[in-house]
Amino acid sequence: MLAPAPMPTSLRRAVVAVLFAATGCSDPALPSSDAATIDAPEAVDAPAADARASSPIDPARFDCRALGVVPARASTVPVACGLDPACRSPQIMGHRGAGGSFGFVAPEDTLAAYRAGIALGIEFVETDPRPTMDGVLVNLHDTTVDRTTDGTGSVEAMTFAQVRALHIRAEGLAGDFSCERVPTLREVLETCRGRVIVVVDANKTDRVDLLVQAIREADAVDWVVFSTSSIDKVRRALALEPRIRAHIRPDTVAAIAEQLDLLAPVVPAIVELRRADVRAGAPIVHARGSRVATDIFGEDAVAAIRGDTSLYLRAFDEGADIVQSDRPSQVLDVLRRAGRRP
Repeated sequence: MLAPAPMPTSLRRAVVAVLFAATGCSDPALPSSDAATIDAPEAVDAPAADARASSPIDPARFDCRALGVVPARASTVPVACGLDPACRSPQIMGHRGAGGSFGFVAPEDTLAAYRAGIALGIEFVETDPRPTMDGVLVNLHDTTVDRTTDGTGSVEAMTFAQVRALHIRAEGLAGDFSCERVPTLREVLETCRGRVIVVVDANKTDRVDLLVQAIREADAVDWVVFSTSSIDKVRRALALEPRIRAHIRPDTVAAIAEQLDLLAPVVPAIVELRRADVRAGAPIVHARGSRVATDIFGEDAVAAIRGDTSLYLRAFDEGADIVQSDRPSQVLDVLRRAGRRP
């Protein structure tokens, strides 16, 4: 089991408060000083370098030394299961590739992060496409380039050439990431096609046409789920490409049946629920022929702060079929040790 170094106390308190509030997780053992209210999870999005752990796999398999060589699919779960809304095998989604805020494998949302996700053997990798000023979809989580690159400025106010010229921050990570630049969505899709299913997060742009165009141009329709909290965007995507699989995000238990009804007769490949809604919502989703995904960033917080991965099975036990994690390698390790994955 990986044992990350301790996080600085100030960051620890902020991260715990933000992520447990955002995901609906609770941990009675946490001191009350860690339960302060913080408004938005985006407020704590950059882990300290001393919170990183060594990579669970050789970085040479996915960093700049592997440039041009994409690992073979390593997941033991059949691709058909990943795309089948009725499949109940426990599966893992890598947030922003191989891990976002609590990740310690590769810089988030880079091609190295997606190569790492493939090499780790997870089933899904999440993306963050947003358009530049000249209409190119780049894979970048934030509205600005400030946090993850050596540049400053709003993505929508920059040309693709300006964004592409920036260097990726990779402080504290094992490996060589000097060649990494902000990738396009199409590059991510072409890297992952045939190896891992890509969750295309459509919440960061209204340009559904550009998203579908990129999916088609990458010949990746069969390797994508179209993820958004907007049923209208799902409908627009399906109108442009009926083969696309949907991933919806009801924000309450009451909204689950409502959104499924609005999308019928299409059965979404994934229904993503808030962490606090999994126990009550999973039976509804399963009865309608789909499966449940949820974010486990609260559990990631505990793993990062305490080195304790014992909570990673909790979401599965409550009814989740797929979990999205910043630390997918640790979730996979826990599933294997519990006998739930080969």
